[in-house]
Amino acid sequence: MRSHIQAHYTKHPVAQFNGNPLTEALPAPMRSSDILRRAGRAMQCDTDYWSLDSLYQRAILQSMGDTHIPSDKFITFYQKCWSLLLHSYAYRNPLEADAMALKMGLAAQYRVQSQAKVDRPVTRSVASHKTTASSVLVTGYSGAGKTTMIRSALSLIPQVIYHVEFEGKPYHQNQIVWVSLDMPSTPSLKALALNFFRAVDDATGSTDYFEQWDSRNRESVDRHLAGMQLVAATHEIGLVHIDELQFLLAYGKSDKAPTLTILEAMFNKIGIPMIISCTDSGLQLFSKHVHVGGKSQPEITTLRRLVNDREFRLATYSKDGDMFLKTLQALYPEWSLLNCTQLSTEFMTTFYEYTCGLPAFMTRLAQVHQEYLVYLSHEGELASDASTNTISYLNTVFSSQFQLYKMALKHLKSKNIRDYEDAIAAAQQAQHTATASPINQTQAKAPRKASANTSTLTPVSSASPSPRAPMLTPVLGESIATGPSMGSFNTGIKD
Repeated sequence: MRSHIQAHYTKHPVAQFNGNPLTEALPAPMRSSDILRRAGRAMQCDTDYWSLDSLYQRAILQSMGDTHIPSDKFITFYQKCWSLLLHSYAYRNPLEADAMALKMGLAAQYRVQSQAKVDRPVTRSVASHKTTASSVLVTGYSGAGKTTMIRSALSLIPQVIYHVEFEGKPYHQNQIVWVSLDMPSTPSLKALALNFFRAVDDATGSTDYFEQWDSRNRESVDRHLAGMQLVAATHEIGLVHIDELQFLLAYGKSDKAPTLTILEAMFNKIGIPMIISCTDSGLQLFSKHVHVGGKSQPEITTLRRLVNDREFRLATYSKDGDMFLKTLQALYPEWSLLNCTQLSTEFMTTFYEYTCGLPAFMTRLAQVHQEYLVYLSHEGELASDASTNTISYLNTVFSSQFQLYKMALKHLKSKNIRDYEDAIAAAQQAQHTATASPINQTQAKAPRKASANTSTLTPVSSASPSPRAPMLTPVLGESIATGPSMGSFNTGIKD
């Protein structure tokens, strides 16, 4: 959801952040208690859940995918976002000559690229600012909640601020405080540019940069990149989040593909800080070697410049930790429990064994499990002594719906993270392959172990056109050993 506000200027207790409409318009950061309250999301039900029609029950369960239980690390990350914004805007006061000169230089660069007959070397054609901005790296397993944490934190900060007048003088500006976009799944700088333009359009709700540039595909790569920088400067973008950085590993040696060096030159060198996020496999990008003087050595220069602030690391929840228990309680609130008042120790132990405490797997297993209970309840197929704690139903759902991910979970339990990421990628590829294969009516009636559907998740702040983290789309079909079919429904694993 976009957050648009009118500029209301407030002096900061630090002089260097005053006299600047971009900094004075930023509302005061939230207190820790307010951060946790605002960022937390869980299912809600204001009536007797088990007396409702199954359609309403499933509609309530559908919101489980938005569940978010922020941790203390979330507070630190939110505060880091604010510090990045204040620091970057302090050096980009639009009322000062340097900032005006930068915009004029970017406009001139854009005109030069429009006259160029061929693409110039990208790293030399991107304009640079004298102040290099900071970057933050967020890493973790696929499904550990990186994107959820980042976009949840950003959603607590106004995304667009409208200015009309500052200190008694006209100042008309639509300030985009932050944007979030994915790396493209294909090795194309133009695709990266389109993702950026779409993110800007999603933020403003009124621009049509994506439509304009989508129709100008024949224009040069450099023209697209110059356009990105000009748009970023025009809207005074304060912070850029780039997700799925591990896609760079699949780009090969294409000279038209995005690189770490280009990302740095694109935003950091014009004073815009970045938050970059990737799975553990993406960390290979930061151990890249280059040949210097006939010898191989780590390419640390770009790394030192690009990730020059802080790294946030997300992992699985500990079985005995507060985050596992709090998340499980949010996924199974008291009103949702069937014939019991709390989850049993055996249920929680089994649930952890099946999910390894990974937030994405926890959410999806809980949703599929509860939808199965709803189905059995309305079909009169529940055992007389059945409850939410009945392990056999949890076993049934896991056995039927996690076939593609069992190997990945096995590697995760063994701490073979590289193999885990490879298995996740293989499972995702298997789903894409299955989706591409036509299934006739006769085949559709046959027992199925897993679904062939894949759906793209909607992030907190805006829709994303690029592929997301691996999807899990279960189908409870005739292959279920301990219960009847409950039909087809979609769920997804979000990062």
